[in-house]
Amino acid sequence: MPKYGFISRIGQGSYGVVMKARVIETGKTVAIKRILLKNDSQSKLELMREVLCMQNCKHENVVELFEVTEEDSTISLVMEYLITNLKNVISDVHRPNNDQYVRFYFVQLFKGVDFLHKMHVMHRDIKPDNILISSSNKLKITDFGQSCLYCPELPDENYGNQAGTRWYRAPELLFGATVYDTKVDMWSCGCVLAEYLNSCPIFPGRNDFEQIAMIMNVLGNPGDDTWPGWEELPDSRKITFEKVEAVEDWNVVAPLGSKACLELLKSLLSYDSERRPSAEEALQKPFFARAIPESLEYVPQPQSRNPASSQVVYQYAEIQTAFLSLDDL
Repeated sequence: MPKYGFISRIGQGSYGVVMKARVIETGKTVAIKRILLKNDSQSKLELMREVLCMQNCKHENVVELFEVTEEDSTISLVMEYLITNLKNVISDVHRPNNDQYVRFYFVQLFKGVDFLHKMHVMHRDIKPDNILISSSNKLKITDFGQSCLYCPELPDENYGNQAGTRWYRAPELLFGATVYDTKVDMWSCGCVLAEYLNSCPIFPGRNDFEQIAMIMNVLGNPGDDTWPGWEELPDSRKITFEKVEAVEDWNVVAPLGSKACLELLKSLLSYDSERRPSAEEALQKPFFARAIPESLEYVPQPQSRNPASSQVVYQYAEIQTAFLSLDDL
């Protein structure tokens, strides 16, 4: 007997598709990420990391993984379903843009990121698309396809520097660093915060060169005073940029941000990862000192649908669960 009924397609990428589905037995709505297995070992390793991170990261601000199934050459991740993501909320011209709303969303984001980091997980692809929002404005981090386990006991461990989406990629990665830590996620959070305030991405570079140039237009040229050790990065001397002064008035960067909010933003968007706050430290910033509302009047709009059919399609066969463990890494 089929276990799930597909309702509509809600996402698509190089990995495969994400479908909205219904558990036939209970009627519960879920999201199913269907990933086409590739033969190369790197793709399999990335998939195992994604599953392991989700299996071991149970938190109210992290999307829950219910089941992992395998059918032929496809792995399916059955997860909880939320109606939209932060990208759609940001794009909504009717959503209020004030400190109360910023605090409500970002206290949840930092709590989720703090939990991941304490579980030694670097997400490495935090962006509005990967931050889901429920009908009651509950925020949950999703898509662990680029995540990896971070070993604080091995500070010189090497990691890939092409992880994540360029617009939200930390400057150390853009300059070729392979030794880095969880602060790359904090830079991404800063980019997301700026995007929420401005209703558009802060650094939408079309290539790595333009990405670096856009960052310099805000932070100025990197140097020993703003970024100790920058000259030791692999790509620090491959490109020469004209002299650019850092922006002094951050009201220019995010005109709608309050003083406390801009202080938080500036700390997150620091060249030097040591100067960026951890997620736990970000929650201690003055911006979050005021009471966080228990709920918002704003009601997010559901994500636009791409129906698989005019009716629910009951075509998902009963398939066996695939088990992965740390021993598989």
